[in-house]
Amino acid sequence: MLEDNKRLVRRYYEVVAGNLAGIEQLVTEDFVDHHFPPNTPPGPEGVRKFFTEIIPAAFSDLKIDIDFMLAEGDKVDCHFVAWFKHTGEFAGIAPSGRLIRVPAISTFRIAQGKLAEAWEIYDSGDMLRQIRGESAA
Repeated sequence: MLEDNKRLVRRYYEVVAGNLAGIEQLVTEDFVDHHFPPNTPPGPEGVRKFFTEIIPAAFSDLKIDIDFMLAEGDKVDCHFVAWFKHTGEFAGIAPSGRLIRVPAISTFRIAQGKLAEAWEIYDSGDMLRQIRGESAA
C-alpha cells in the first residue's frame, strides 16, 4: 500500500507537469491543496486552474524532479525540485526570463486510492531572490 501511495504522488507530478489528462483519476472531487491561492476550487477543477491559469500567468516550462518520498499510513512526503522560467509578472516583478529552481516538500493525504489533501513548504524568499536576480545572503 505505501508503494502504491508513492506511485500515486509520482503520477500526480507527471500529470500536472504535462497536460493534466487523467487528473480526475488521481485526486478526489473535494481535493484541497493548502498552498493554492484562496478561492481556488476544490478537486480536479482547482488543480486544472492552478496549473493552466495561475502558474502559466507568471511561469513557463515547468519541470519537476523528485528527489525522494517517504510514506507512512495515509500520508506521503515528497521532496522535489520545481524548475520553471519566469515569463510573466509575479509579485510585481516584470518577466525576467530567468530559470528558477525551487526545492520543496509536499505532504499528501490519500483517501480511497486518490489524493485528498496536500500541503507544501518552500522558501518563497529564495524564489523571489532568484526572480530578481539577487544572490543569496
